[in-house]
Amino acid sequence: MAIAEPQGPNGTRINLNAAVETVVPNDEVVISFRVEKEHKDARMARQYVNKVSTAIKNRLAHEKGLKLKTTSRNMQPAWKHSKDQPRQRTGWRMTQSGQIVSSQLDAVPGWLEAIESEGAKLSGLQFRISASTSKKVQDRLRLQAITLFRNKAAVIAKGLSAKTFRIIRLNSSSHAPQPVRYRAEMAMMAKSSVASAPALSSGEGKVAVNVTGEIETPFIDFPAP
Repeated sequence: MAIAEPQGPNGTRINLNAAVETVVPNDEVVISFRVEKEHKDARMARQYVNKVSTAIKNRLAHEKGLKLKTTSRNMQPAWKHSKDQPRQRTGWRMTQSGQIVSSQLDAVPGWLEAIESEGAKLSGLQFRISASTSKKVQDRLRLQAITLFRNKAAVIAKGLSAKTFRIIRLNSSSHAPQPVRYRAEMAMMAKSSVASAPALSSGEGKVAVNVTGEIETPFIDFPAP
């Protein structure tokens, strides 16, 4: 019984990679905040959180290009811990967290002022490259990386005196930058005047695309030296 042996390559195979990158300004901001209230009466705690959350929503309702959403809301008992004594419940703690996402970076100081002046606490501020911008940049870089890969393959083929080459395998990967994050206390705004707004820089990020693959050139017999 004849057994077919696996067919080997039709030529010389070479692994190649091509990487391209570019720096892109951050074009989106994410502001996280929370409203907290502890009170012996759960109803009073809830009313305070509802009042502050509604005031923030009303102040930001007409802002263009802003997405405001509630990310969490919970009510938990508040406890008092004393040495050598069992813990005692002193009331209730109500917390509601929210998030603002926008591409209007110039409006950030005003939004911080609105959040804090109504009684909420800033819990996070970050600048990042938006998903739509990141996709556009990656698509453009991927085409550049593929062109660079082909150019490298052509140089290899020419060095081997081959007139053609085949691409056997081609893979692509990308790297998205980390957002620029600010600690909450660094981004806090004094409530007295807008002139005291912090000087915030949105920063930039590096987007990179890497293409790896394998090419094959025809077998060529080279004379021995």
